Amino acid sequence: MANFNVADFYYGAVLSKLFNNNILPALVEGDDDRQIYKLTTNDGEYRLFIKYRAKSRPGVHGQYRSWQFTFTSEDIDEIFGYISDGHNLLMALVCGEEGFNGSELAVLDRDDITQCLGGGKTSLTISRAKGEKAFRISMGGGRKNAIKIPSNRLVG
Repeated sequence: MANFNVADFYYGAVLSKLFNNNILPALVEGDDDRQIYKLTTNDGEYRLFIKYRAKSRPGVHGQYRSWQFTFTSEDIDEIFGYISDGHNLLMALVCGEEGFNGSELAVLDRDDITQCLGGGKTSLTISRAKGEKAFRISMGGGRKNAIKIPSNRLVG
């Protein structure tokens, strides 16, 4: 019998969200650090780049949670390769919590990805305060200087 690893649960959660929205992905490439899926929807064809973090860090005075995602040079090359090849790229960042309860999904579109990882950046920090309707990705200077990603953005 095959054993599960932690990545299986996070990637499976994203796939479950897609299936529940009548989107049937095909795996393009994957390993324990990230996976890439090809999606076809009524709105067109997409590539979905998935990464996860298993646990958040508490923010100042516990007012929010944050997750830091680091990208290898190979990840960056692959991400911008998809964009330069004209693919409609989305990035799913699984913001995990211990025990999985309270884990969240942030979906970045092509413009968000370019803004966050352009100019040689190799990491991003995403945060969300309780009750906020958007994630924030710091662009330097903390949450005040951040782009907002809708917390209910889902493919489809």
